[in-house]
Amino acid sequence: MIAEVVILETCRGVTSGVCPHAAPLSADTLAELVELAASAAVPEALAGLARPLRRHEQFRLAVAACPNACVRPQVADLGLVAVRGATIAPDACHGCGACAEACPDAAIQVTAGKAVIDQGTCLGCGVCTRVCPSRAIAGGPVAYRVFLGGRLGRRPRLGTELGRDLAPRQAVELARRTLAVFARDMRPGRRFADLVFPGGLPGLPAWALS
Repeated sequence: MIAEVVILETCRGVTSGVCPHAAPLSADTLAELVELAASAAVPEALAGLARPLRRHEQFRLAVAACPNACVRPQVADLGLVAVRGATIAPDACHGCGACAEACPDAAIQVTAGKAVIDQGTCLGCGVCTRVCPSRAIAGGPVAYRVFLGGRLGRRPRLGTELGRDLAPRQAVELARRTLAVFARDMRPGRRFADLVFPGGLPGLPAWALS
């Protein structure tokens, strides 16, 4: 009677060339996440249920190819959002302001005739790299912002951000550890967020930070 254990949701941008906003995601990384979802172990405490798993007992893994986050990774059990940092080559920048005008997060200002990115405000969407007429802005390698323990239902909450972006390999390994905790500790009627934040207490567990 066990239903699907892991629900893997991806935006259309994970398919190359489909979405203009998407970062170029590694096919190998996506394949590993698909395999993790498909081979996830049924939690021992749920394996003997004489009913299908309820939606909130399943594990939701959401992967978004850009910060627009169409698959709502912020409320997933584990949400991964692809980002690309941007750097400006001052010698190539003409100070035209095209990047500042296009930035959806007002993270770029033109100062003393040169564009400057506020890295604390930048969400890594890559719009500036596409609109710069002098190609002075370069996008960095794809990394993932991480949200853990989000939930909907009667008491919704956004997932807590990990606090640092992860390289693709690190993101896959975090997904592996997270699913191991789910398989070990999940109980009937609970949500995964209850395991991450027992009693609603803040702060991420040690296994998520290693």
